[in-house]
Amino acid sequence: MSELSIDKSRIVIVIPTYNEGDRLERVVNAIQKLGYHKIVVVDDNSVDGSVNNLRSKEVIVLQHVLNRGSGASTETGLSFVRETMDFDALITIDADTQHDPTDIDILLKEHFRQEADLTIGNRFMSDSNDIPDKTKFYNGIANITTSIICGKRVYDSQSGFKVFSRSAIKQIELNQDRFAHCSEALIKAHRLGLKVIDVPIKVYYPVEIRDKGQNLVNGIKTFINLIQNMLFKNN
Repeated sequence: MSELSIDKSRIVIVIPTYNEGDRLERVVNAIQKLGYHKIVVVDDNSVDGSVNNLRSKEVIVLQHVLNRGSGASTETGLSFVRETMDFDALITIDADTQHDPTDIDILLKEHFRQEADLTIGNRFMSDSNDIPDKTKFYNGIANITTSIICGKRVYDSQSGFKVFSRSAIKQIELNQDRFAHCSEALIKAHRLGLKVIDVPIKVYYPVEIRDKGQNLVNGIKTFINLIQNMLFKNN
């Protein structure tokens, strides 16, 4: 497949979501306008009814009966696609509008051009991105931790905007239910000898999402759990 002839009908988009209000529908609409129609939304037991408006949009909606975390939601989507769909690449993207869906084309072109297995949408490769200091701080800690476990330098370990090859999806199963799943995917890809690349993306942080998921205590607990699992249990 050349970089100029991506078959959008063979691209699957997985969107984990939890209480994102109308932001979720805006993300789905933007993706569909780009010509991508294989969309799997995984609702982590939202209580705001945000997935109700998707019923008429030809979107597959999977729902958790309990709130399990973004990692569990992502793996639910990956597992569904792995077991039921034929595809060339799978993309994960956040439901909170921080990612620009128009970057999907850019990520895919580089992914296929470089024959990558895992492509990371890197928020820190563009100087124009206005990233909150708290996010930079937490991401810096996560990058150091992930790099040590990987044995390779990692630049944006917590990006939720990724492209997985079909081969990577078959080999990588996520066990981290919370935010550490982003690092887990990278660590497992490196351990498997898969080709991982970074591609710059645009990112936006509206006021209403700037503090989402930014809790130091929870972050420390999450990464202690990741270290225990990845180093000592060798998952």
